[in-house]
Amino acid sequence: MAIQLLHKNIGGEFFKFLEETTKNIYIMSPFISYPTAHRLATWLEETEHRIDCKIITRFNREEFIQGANSIKGLERLLEAGADLFALQHLHTKLYVFDKENIIMGSANFTLSGFFKNHELGLLIKNEIQFSQQCVDYFVEILTQIHEKGDYRITKDLLKKELEYVTNATTRLGKMKKSSNPNEYNQKRWGAVIDVNENSIQSTPNYNFKEHFDILEDITTQDLSDEELFTGARIKFEGNSTSRISNKDVYVKRKKLLHEYLNRTFYPRKPSSIQEGEYIFIALLSKDKYGNDTPLIVGYATTLAFKEENVINETDFNSKKWNVRYPYYIQFTDGKFLKTPIENGISLIELCNELKHKVYPNTQNSPQVSITEILKRHHQKAHIKITNEAKRFLKTRLDKLFDEQGYDSIL
Repeated sequence: MAIQLLHKNIGGEFFKFLEETTKNIYIMSPFISYPTAHRLATWLEETEHRIDCKIITRFNREEFIQGANSIKGLERLLEAGADLFALQHLHTKLYVFDKENIIMGSANFTLSGFFKNHELGLLIKNEIQFSQQCVDYFVEILTQIHEKGDYRITKDLLKKELEYVTNATTRLGKMKKSSNPNEYNQKRWGAVIDVNENSIQSTPNYNFKEHFDILEDITTQDLSDEELFTGARIKFEGNSTSRISNKDVYVKRKKLLHEYLNRTFYPRKPSSIQEGEYIFIALLSKDKYGNDTPLIVGYATTLAFKEENVINETDFNSKKWNVRYPYYIQFTDGKFLKTPIENGISLIELCNELKHKVYPNTQNSPQVSITEILKRHHQKAHIKITNEAKRFLKTRLDKLFDEQGYDSIL
C-alpha cells in the first residue's frame, strides 16, 4: 500500500502508471491539451491490450476559443478509440488506472497541469478500498450523464464545433481594437446533473483569462512525437507468454501455419497507420545468446487500414489468437530473411547502438537510460521509430539479405 504526495512531474507519474495498465483507464478533467491527448492516444494505439478508455471533460466554446481545451486533442483521442463524454461545471481531476492505481488533485490533463504549473496531488497505489471508492464515483457520474441524455462527444460534433471556434477566433482577432474586447461566448454543451447549476448567469464583461490560470498555447507540441515521426514502425508478432522459436524462418513458418503472408494483426484498430509507411516485422523470440528479445527479420510497405480489415471465425485462415488480434493491415514489397529468426537484428542491439535516438519521444532526451529504452516496447503491438533507427535497420537488413538471402512478399 502506498500514498504519495505529488507536487511536481505529475505527468511523469501518470505515464508510468499508464505503461503498467492492461485493462482500463478512466479520466475526469475539465481541460485537455493536444500534447497530452496525443501521448495517450499513441499509447492506446500501440498497446497490445484492449483498453477501455473513458474520459469525462467539459465542452464549452469559450474554452476552445481561448485554448484551455483542445478540439484537436479530443479528435485525436476519439481516433485512438477513447470514449468521451461532456459534463457541464466539471472541476474534478481524477485518473484511475485498472481500477487500482489513482492520481487525483489539482492538475488538469494538460501540458501545463502535468509539467509546468504549481500543482498538488496524491498518488495512491494498492489501496483497494479507496481505489474502489474512486471508481464508484466515476461510474456514478458517468451513469448520471447517460441518464440526462446523449452527451457522448462524437467526431461529427467536434467537426461542427471546430467550424464555430475557427470563425469565433477570427472575429476575436478583429475585435481586439473594438470597445468590447472582453466579449464572452457562453455556448456550452454537456450533461447538467444539478438543475440549479446553470441558474447563475455570467456577466457580459466576463474575464476568461482572469478566471482560468491554465491557458496554453494551442500550437504547443512539446509532448507530441508527431513532427519527429518519419512513417516507420516496428510491428511485434508473438507474445511474451508464447515466444516464437528462433529456429523458425519467418515466411516458411507462415506458410506452414496457413497464415496470410501479407497481413499483420492487431488487438485494436490501427487507424493511424497510413499507406506507404515502413513497417519492420519483429518476432518475440530469443537471440543467439538466450536473451528474450524481439528479433527484426524484415520490412515492408503498409497499405492504409480500412474499417473492413477484420478477420472472423468463418475465414479459412482464422486462428485462435485472432480472437485477441482481429484487426489487420496489409503490406506490400516485403523482404524477409530466408534464414532462422535468430539471425535477425535484436532490439537489444538496436537500442544499444542508437540509445535514446531509437524512438521519437526520447530522441531529445539523452538522459534516458538504456534500461528504460529497452522497456518502451513492452506490452505494445507496434511502436514508432525515428528516421535514424529506420536507416539503421534498413541498412543492416539489406546487408543480411545479400549475405543470407530473402523471401519476397509482393
